[in-house]
Amino acid sequence: MILKTIPKIREMIWGDRELSKLFGAKSEKPVGEVWLLSDHPLITTEVQTLSGKTLHINSVLESFNLNIERFPILLKLISAKEWLSIQVHPDDGFARKIEKEPWGKTECWFFLKKSTIGLIPEKINPDELPLKPDKIKKRLKILHPQYGDFLYIPAGTMHAIGPESMLIEIQQSSDLTYRVYDWERGRDLHIEKAVLVSKNVNIDNLIYKDFESFRSQYFHIYRVSGTTKIPSNSIIVMLSNGEINSHKTSKYETFLLLGKEITRIKGNALVIKLGQVWYSNSKQ
Repeated sequence: MILKTIPKIREMIWGDRELSKLFGAKSEKPVGEVWLLSDHPLITTEVQTLSGKTLHINSVLESFNLNIERFPILLKLISAKEWLSIQVHPDDGFARKIEKEPWGKTECWFFLKKSTIGLIPEKINPDELPLKPDKIKKRLKILHPQYGDFLYIPAGTMHAIGPESMLIEIQQSSDLTYRVYDWERGRDLHIEKAVLVSKNVNIDNLIYKDFESFRSQYFHIYRVSGTTKIPSNSIIVMLSNGEINSHKTSKYETFLLLGKEITRIKGNALVIKLGQVWYSNSKQ
């Protein structure tokens, strides 16, 4: 069975009008995110059969052989006109112990145009407190990924998406975010928790130029083009107009492939498979 997701927009102060145009959203405020697939309580997307029957996303857990409380992968389309906050996400252990959440937030980004991002590769230590804005901004390593590049953001990596950026975000189904600087917007900061969860990273190990595939414990992601056969229990995000089993598809439409059948897709797409950790969790 093929299910199409029903995306939902999210207005953000750092967003732009690009996503409103793409998705026909009648929003007076800037739209920063379109949640393409989500079982998270903050925003839940429904799914729809190709014949038009609407289902709750949670209904696919059994088809994926998952015995967990919600579908574990969250997909967003992000378009930014301004800097997002400099922020960090906790790992699974911290999320469970401190936040009483099922897991933390490791994520990755596939870039849809030349973008600007910032990373702080060094862990923030308690003796650096209080954190002064100028000092934090100076520590940002600025990168300009191109269309087709990919960036892995393991939990604990301090990061920020910059202006004129557009990307697809693949992440654990979590909204745990600790801000350390928000460009004087007046939103809450979470510096003490950010210090506790931040980690050292090697930026060179996080960047994949001209992306083809990536594998971690949480997800296996690869890029296809032309006509491709896709196995079941996969998630597809179309990067161009195309077809799924002769059904016409549009750019950024997102699909879940269920059952035992092999699905044929035509066009450019990202394919996401769930990592083994989710099935290990299901057995506990």
